[in-house]
Amino acid sequence: MVLGEDTLDEAAPASTPAAEAAEIDDSPTAYNLEMMESILQRLQPNDRHQIRDMISDRGRMSGALGIACLLFWWVSVHMGGDSLDDSDLPLSLIGDFGFYQLSLVVPALILVATIMLSMGREKGQASTSNVGGVLAVLAIFFIIEPLGRMTLQGDLDAQTAATASGRLTIIAMLIHFSTKMMIDSLLLEWVRTATMNMDIDLFPNQQVSELESHADEAPPLG
Repeated sequence: MVLGEDTLDEAAPASTPAAEAAEIDDSPTAYNLEMMESILQRLQPNDRHQIRDMISDRGRMSGALGIACLLFWWVSVHMGGDSLDDSDLPLSLIGDFGFYQLSLVVPALILVATIMLSMGREKGQASTSNVGGVLAVLAIFFIIEPLGRMTLQGDLDAQTAATASGRLTIIAMLIHFSTKMMIDSLLLEWVRTATMNMDIDLFPNQQVSELESHADEAPPLG
C-alpha cells in the first residue's frame, strides 16, 4: 500500500507541468489581445451581441456586393462589350492587356490589394501594406489609363474613354467593398470565437457603465 501511495504522489507532480502547458496554450497571447482590441476599436461594437449582428450584416453585404459586381461585369463587359466597341480600345501600356482582360485583371488586383492592406493594418506589418499599396496604385493606373490616353495622346474620344474608365471604376469599387466587408466579418467572427473559447471579456467599460446605470436606477434605502 505504501508503494502505491508513493507512485500516486510521484504521478501528481508529473502531471502538473502538462496541465500548466495546456493553460498557457489556451490563454490569449499579448499579440492576439492587441489585435482583438484593435479590431474592436476600429469597428466599435457595443457588446458581444452586437458583434454577432455585425458579422451577419457584413457577411450579407459582402455577398450582395460580390454578386452585384459579377452581374455588372457580365452585362457591361461580357455581354455589352461588342456594342460598346471594346475591341477597338487600344492595349494597355503595361502588359498589353485588352479591355476584356483588364476587366478581370483590375478586380483581381483590387481583391489582393484590399486583403494585403487589411492584413498589414491589423497585424502592423509594413511590408504587407507596402505590397498592397503597390497593387492598388497599379489597379488605379489601369482604371484611369483610358482617360489619360484621351487627354495626352488623343487616340480615344471622350465618350469611349469615360465609358471604359467608368466601368472599371464601378467593378473595382464593388469588389473592394465586398472584400472589405468579408474581411471585417471574418475578423469579428474570430474575435467572438476567441473571446468565448478563452473566456475573456474585452468590454469591461460596458459592464461598469451598466452597473452604474443600475445603481442609479435603484430606489434609495429607507
